[in-house]
Amino acid sequence: MSESLNLFRLQKLDSEIDRTRARLDEIDKALSEDKRLKNTNKKFEKAQQEAKSIRIKLNQIEDKVEAQRIKRKTTQDALFGGKVKNPKELQDLEMESEALKRYISQLEEEQFEAMIEFETAEGNLNAAQQDLEVIKGLLIQENASFKGEKNMLNESLSRLLREKDAVQQSIPPKNQSLYQQLRDSRRGTAVASVLDGGCGICGQPLTPADLQTIRSSTGVVFCPTCGRILYDG
Repeated sequence: MSESLNLFRLQKLDSEIDRTRARLDEIDKALSEDKRLKNTNKKFEKAQQEAKSIRIKLNQIEDKVEAQRIKRKTTQDALFGGKVKNPKELQDLEMESEALKRYISQLEEEQFEAMIEFETAEGNLNAAQQDLEVIKGLLIQENASFKGEKNMLNESLSRLLREKDAVQQSIPPKNQSLYQQLRDSRRGTAVASVLDGGCGICGQPLTPADLQTIRSSTGVVFCPTCGRILYDG
C-alpha cells in the first residue's frame, strides 16, 4: 500500500476527529454558558480558594508547632541531661523551656482554631461541589438532545481514535512527523487529492510525468505549488 494512501486515510480520520471535537466543544460551551452553572461554578471556585488558603495557613502553624516542640525537647534534654552544671545556665535553660512551653501552647490554640476554620471551609467546599454536580445533572436532563448527541460523538471519537492508531502503525515516524508539520502549516490539510489532473487544493496543473510518478510511487510526492502531499485515488 502506498505511503500517500496511508497518509490520505490518516488525514480523513484527523479531519473527522477535528469536526467531532469541535462539535463536542460547542455542546460544552452551550452548557457552560448557562447562568445557573456560571454562578454555581463561581461559588465552588471561591470555596475552593478559601479552603486552599486555610489549608496553607494550617500547615504553616503545624510546622511552627513541630519546630518549637523539637526546640523545647532539645532544651529539656540539656536541662535534665546532667551535662550543664552552672546554676546560671540551668536557670536560663529553665526559663527558655517555660517560654517555649507558653509559645507552643499559644500556637496550639491557633492550630485548633485553624483546624475548625478548615473543617468549616472544607464543608462549604463539599456543599458547593454537590451544588455544582446537581446543576450539571439538571442541565444535562434539560438538554436531553445534547446528552444523546454528546454520547454518540464520544463513541464516534473513540472509534476514530482507534482507527487512527491502526493507520499510524503502518506509517513510518518520519512521514508522520512530515504529515503533522504540513497539517500545522497548511490549515489542517496536509494531503491533497488529484482532481482533473491537478492539485485538488490549490489547482496547480500537474504534468503527465508528475501524475505518473504519483500513481506509481510508493513514496511521498509533493505539489510543486502548495507543498502538500499528493494522492491520486
